[in-house]
Amino acid sequence: MLIVTIVFLSVLYRFGGVDGRSKSPLIEDGEHGDPKPINKAAECIFGNQRRELGQTWVPNLGVPIGVLYCMKCECIQIQRKRRIVAKVQCRSIKNECPEPTCEEPALLPGRCCKTCPGDRFNPDIIHDVIPPELSENEEKSTKHYAALLTDRSSLVLRNDNDEPIPNDNKNNVIATGRFTFQKKNLYYSFYISDKAARPRTLQFVNSMGTILEEHILSDVGGLVNSVYQNATRKVCGVWKRLPREYRRLLKEERLYVVLGWGSKEQSEFTLSGQLTKYVALGTELFSSLLEPSPGSNMQIMSGAGGTAIVSISTVISPSIHLAVVFNGIFLPEEIADVPVNVTLAFEDKKMILTEKVYVTKPASELNVVEISSPISQADLRLLTRGRLVLSVSSMSKQHSLKLSGMVMTKATCELFQTPLSSSGDRDTNKYGTSGLAWVFLNNEGSLVYNVQIEDLHPEQRPVFITLVDISNKKRTELEDLTPSFIDNWANDTIDRLSPKVLEPLYSGDLAVNVASEKETSLIKGRLTPKLVADARDVSAPILLKREDRSLPTSAVGMAWFSVDSDCHIHYDVSLTGMGNSERLLELSLKFLPMSAPDAPFVTRILDEFKGNQAEGSPVDPLSKDELVRLDSGVVFVKVKDKYTRSTLMNATLKQVKVPQNCLPHIDNYVSGSINGEEAIPHTQGACFHERRFYKEEAQWTSLSDPCTMCFCQNGVVKCDTMTCPETNCPPPGRRLKNPGDCCYTCTNSTLEDNETAIPKMCTLLGKTYLPGTTFHPFLIPNGFDTCTLCVCDPLLLQVKCTRNGDEKLCCKNCPSVTSYTDSENQTMYSDHHTVVEVREDKNANEKSAERILAEGGCRNPYNPQMPYRDGQKYHPVIESLGEYKCVTCKCQQGQQSCERLKCTRAMCKMLRSRSKNNHNNGNNLNLASTNNGNTVETCCSLKQCRFRRHQRRRNNSNGQ
Repeated sequence: MLIVTIVFLSVLYRFGGVDGRSKSPLIEDGEHGDPKPINKAAECIFGNQRRELGQTWVPNLGVPIGVLYCMKCECIQIQRKRRIVAKVQCRSIKNECPEPTCEEPALLPGRCCKTCPGDRFNPDIIHDVIPPELSENEEKSTKHYAALLTDRSSLVLRNDNDEPIPNDNKNNVIATGRFTFQKKNLYYSFYISDKAARPRTLQFVNSMGTILEEHILSDVGGLVNSVYQNATRKVCGVWKRLPREYRRLLKEERLYVVLGWGSKEQSEFTLSGQLTKYVALGTELFSSLLEPSPGSNMQIMSGAGGTAIVSISTVISPSIHLAVVFNGIFLPEEIADVPVNVTLAFEDKKMILTEKVYVTKPASELNVVEISSPISQADLRLLTRGRLVLSVSSMSKQHSLKLSGMVMTKATCELFQTPLSSSGDRDTNKYGTSGLAWVFLNNEGSLVYNVQIEDLHPEQRPVFITLVDISNKKRTELEDLTPSFIDNWANDTIDRLSPKVLEPLYSGDLAVNVASEKETSLIKGRLTPKLVADARDVSAPILLKREDRSLPTSAVGMAWFSVDSDCHIHYDVSLTGMGNSERLLELSLKFLPMSAPDAPFVTRILDEFKGNQAEGSPVDPLSKDELVRLDSGVVFVKVKDKYTRSTLMNATLKQVKVPQNCLPHIDNYVSGSINGEEAIPHTQGACFHERRFYKEEAQWTSLSDPCTMCFCQNGVVKCDTMTCPETNCPPPGRRLKNPGDCCYTCTNSTLEDNETAIPKMCTLLGKTYLPGTTFHPFLIPNGFDTCTLCVCDPLLLQVKCTRNGDEKLCCKNCPSVTSYTDSENQTMYSDHHTVVEVREDKNANEKSAERILAEGGCRNPYNPQMPYRDGQKYHPVIESLGEYKCVTCKCQQGQQSCERLKCTRAMCKMLRSRSKNNHNNGNNLNLASTNNGNTVETCCSLKQCRFRRHQRRRNNSNGQ
């Protein structure tokens, strides 16, 4: 059996590409220094798809190779010392094909082996080990787990040399974790002792201590850039896309978690614990971290700790339920039916609950006791405000063997969010007011709230913002947030939180309502829980506002975006009020070089989805250029209709902070607030001038000087200031310079006084000229051509241009061409046509303009239906002179480059000779000379030749 490794496929695939790209799906190096896709330990990356451990597939290598039906690839796991690593392994299955049983076997489409009718053994058909229906059921379920992390874990950790890792936990640090399995992802949250800094690493391991997944939790010193984690003192994150085998370990409670302090080079200590299911986690509202109390016997209780899962109920009368997980308070001789004392007190003064329970068989690692008891409303308020202490102690030695800790907010990392929208009635929300809100509980039990409202009309002010309990028809107002509303934001904290807010918050019955004096509910939204990780672990979401006015005014969305240390972007988008839920939507980012009119942009499609929710992360990381623009705040979020391509909703993405390791190690990249055009880098296909962008080949009048014209060529701005021709007005005309004009104009008083003379202007390519106006045309790439004089004929109202044949100023062979523009149809007529200097393609006339451009051709601004082909050389067509043979242009891969004919020594010598002969003979200069019967073009003037001779002499003197 032939085993084909990743290296073989990588080399093979360099000849083709996935989806038309010339890039192997297995090559990991980033292009041009851009970040590269990273294979996680629990999954493989092949092309632009993630593959789960154990998954098999037929590789598709794109054009020109295509699908390799005789190859099978599999994402396998290999062990490297203490770690499990995922790897793609491919093999040929040609030798596995059975001998056909018939005389004329057939090779069916999409198959590798020839088969006969009735054959059942098909080695070339993929039988995936992951049943789709199982995956769908798992995605719909949500499971909860908890872990107590102490020094008393049964897990034995070893280093790469298979030696036990010493654990020096001098301060008896402990931790408790909560784990939520949702949509194949495992979200984790931790409370850790105050005496320890934030851990550096998190590892998920099996019972043998083999590392299945590892996450970096903080920088050196325990620093983390997270508003939520710093405010709540929690450690948050997610292990995405657990493979089927690891989901089985989780379900069977054979998965462990390890927190590590220090660095890879110098580990300080670790804590570990087993992920275990507890029924009480489904209704948990509060948590507690239990540590040895002051005065405890640390010789016996070294490494001891506990955690509590606290639930309340107010359906009939207030009651509390406690599930306490603990260890370390048992004497060696206590081996069966050992009583322990569980108490809940207010600062060790007022006893609220005390109960004796028995542990049937004490264990060194985990023991669980559960208690339910009624509680008063006053005590319930103390509980919600974080004022109660929970203790569990030995009955034989209550003071020396005792664990205690404050009852805090729920350990799970979660916030509650909602877009704020109207009912969809345009009469109640005719100005399209919208908003968003999100709240969370900090470690002191206070409610931190944030409300944003946009597009408020003066008629709708003042507004009133309240938290409302919508569990019944009465809709009780619980808290008034209006006093903190300033500049469209309400941001503050409710310190003395009551149970009447907490219970509807966790049950999904708490809403934010915005009212005006005329409307009791202008916009509103129900707060729903969201686990904090990746996209939602940033300072704030953004408000998506409708751009398509055909959408109802209720259409609004909120989106979270973040970039991790691997330079991957994460997103979470929630929409509401969109109407058609079956519409296929497209989520994309529009990257600009900076915020300026007509700036060129790059679009990256993130997702296609139906409904109101999109969450994920692309396989490929963002490029360095995209990350720079994201960090500069010049990125727009777009939600489009997939088929009509119309933008439905959009927003400016400003809050994303890109990790420093993902940005270039230079300080001169473009910023959204950049000052000065010299810092703008060359942008292919566009020019930046006077704070705005212009397309390639565009020409415009300078904003700072109306007499200066500019044009964009190959991404470079070139400008020239107008030189006015001499104006001699024969009677009865007179010279006139109107405000805003650059040059004098000859006006005929008769025409001027005749108000019925229509039209009174000449038009040339969008510009208007008064009758009698003389001007030099603006010609790319040299600017204003002073050797050409154009005039607006006062009778015909057409522009006529002539070429100056003065050998001292202009070239000798310039043809005297007269052309005009049809002012009504805006069409330029000329007696010259573009001369092609490359061999004509026989099929050129059969190709459409779109095809020529798609094959690398260049646009022809004077005849859009006849673009220049890739590789074609040509003389540009001058607006009023036709073909300009002194300039030669070439089209190459869609880009046009033009050069003026250089004056050679031979050309200047011939020019001086002919000038002398014509002067002696009293004749005018010829426009062209003949050489062996061929016309020799000369685009040099005597002035240019004198300048060339002067430059050559100066260079020779400098060289000496």
